[in-house]
Amino acid sequence: MYSCQKDDQSFKEQMSEPTVSQVLESDSLPQIKIGKKLENPYSVANMKRAYESLKEKRALATASSPSSLAALSTEQDIQIETTDYYVKFWIETDEQRNLLITDSLNLSDIPLDVEVLEEGIQFIDEEVEKEEAHWVYTAVTKDYNFRTEITFEILEDLFLIEPSTIEGQEEEETQQGSSQIMTSAIEQNDFLLNLEEESLRMTGNLDPQDGKATTSAHDKVSFFSKRKSKKTPQGYVKVYNTVTGQLEPVVGIKVKTRRWFKWAKGWTNSQGFYRVNRGYRNNVRYTAVFKNTRGFKIWPSTISISSARYRAGGHSKSGYNFNFYTNSVGWRWATVNNATVKYLDYCTQFGIGKPHSNLRIVANGKSGGGAAPMLRRTLNSITIAKVGQFLTAAKFGIPTSLLWVAVRLVVPDIIIKANASQGTDGVFETTFHELGHASHYKKVGNGYWRKYIDKIIDNSLFHASTAPYGTGRGNNHELVGLGEAWGYHIGYFLTIQEFGNNNGELMLNAFENFDPRERPNNTIIGRYGNTNNIGWSGWIPGGVMYDLMDTNTDLVRTDFRDNASGYSIRNIYDALDSGVESPQEFRDRLLSENGNRNEADVRELFEAYYWD
Repeated sequence: MYSCQKDDQSFKEQMSEPTVSQVLESDSLPQIKIGKKLENPYSVANMKRAYESLKEKRALATASSPSSLAALSTEQDIQIETTDYYVKFWIETDEQRNLLITDSLNLSDIPLDVEVLEEGIQFIDEEVEKEEAHWVYTAVTKDYNFRTEITFEILEDLFLIEPSTIEGQEEEETQQGSSQIMTSAIEQNDFLLNLEEESLRMTGNLDPQDGKATTSAHDKVSFFSKRKSKKTPQGYVKVYNTVTGQLEPVVGIKVKTRRWFKWAKGWTNSQGFYRVNRGYRNNVRYTAVFKNTRGFKIWPSTISISSARYRAGGHSKSGYNFNFYTNSVGWRWATVNNATVKYLDYCTQFGIGKPHSNLRIVANGKSGGGAAPMLRRTLNSITIAKVGQFLTAAKFGIPTSLLWVAVRLVVPDIIIKANASQGTDGVFETTFHELGHASHYKKVGNGYWRKYIDKIIDNSLFHASTAPYGTGRGNNHELVGLGEAWGYHIGYFLTIQEFGNNNGELMLNAFENFDPRERPNNTIIGRYGNTNNIGWSGWIPGGVMYDLMDTNTDLVRTDFRDNASGYSIRNIYDALDSGVESPQEFRDRLLSENGNRNEADVRELFEAYYWD
């Protein structure tokens, strides 16, 4: 259910219930700090003011140079009226957020009309008295059908101009050969661009690094200046690999850009390159969002209110490169992201069943180890109290007052401890291990997994000295033994595939040196040889699956040698069926599905591991 606990800190009961803010800070997740409220240049009221200002400047420009009159020939065609609403929604559950995402809305956890003083990971709204829900902000078209099950508030009427739409019209009309229509479209487009920049200027929102405004405050004669060029943001997202010592592409994540209410997005390819789907004439804010094209999402903690996103702040409209080194909080999300992509690729390569595509994966920085509770699937059959017991048993130590976040907003499938001290190979191994459990769950379903969870909780609550796996006795201990044997096997097997012997987890021949222990003698930790940091309860048959695959004849324990061979990792996964709940049942299913291949040696091998 959760991987070897490499975190030596024992769980300590909280003396007082900390806030969301305190818990996030303890996990090195800095908060976003906002400043003053900005005057909204896209409000209908401010757009009307800008329109009147342009008319005044036109009058002065016409008096000075009558030939400029044609430049505003489309003026009377522009109606400043509500096109969109600036709104906020009160989000209480994950389902509500997903409904808004289904409506193709771009959601922000911070207001869109405030000054950002310091970038961070999560915004804590101090004006919200209770933490059971939070506001999200966006813009919707005026004909948007608001959902009755979600509380909302309209903050302001907007006039959102989209000159790019008219530019598309320009190209279309050019192809038709109508120079008169094309000229009209260009004129109207120029007017809208000037209107937008005039409103930005009047409200004090023209960033100095955006360049000179179209019309300056003191230039009452010049009406139009040279149109700013539009650039489409692009760049690379990369993460430092501690094994290779190089920056490597972060594959399949989203990059979002925003300038007030204008959003764009792109996805990184296999080289980490992205290009968003719209251009800008001014500089924009960049955010790397760890939602992957494969369907899974990375979350920053078990109590964060949204998926992991690294806000890089404002940068050039031409593009920005994200480079995540080990001193960046983005390193752990990018590393878990790449490990998950690799796992899915290995599933295809070796014929292993893939887990559900829309996994929620929490990448914790400090607390806990690894776990695969699959809460998005099992939650309906588990009480909130049981969830709290499980997360406590797994050493994640979520205060009871904050369990609502994990249950109602995060509902994680996988939880992974991921920090720079583990290195890239350590994070990959833990990720492979937990995703191996997720593949197993996909085959066996909720009933099987509920037994697994209950056994882990029972071990941790009532047998603390032998937590989390227990002594190898009692109800469902066989199920734990089998599940963890698979988790360790797939985790280490794929780590060797990915890094070879160049990793800090284990050497290739370590598979041959696991020291099995007879149940319930689990006080002695079984270890792979040639390494110092790998171990778990020795009664779990951690090495048996590799012994089924290799061609080596090695001494497992006194009088027992491994003569079994000829099985593939796909054969092993195929035998992990819903009715198979012990190593012995796994052995029998494996034999029956493969024509009883090498049966005598297989049975002797399981006896060597004390599972005869």
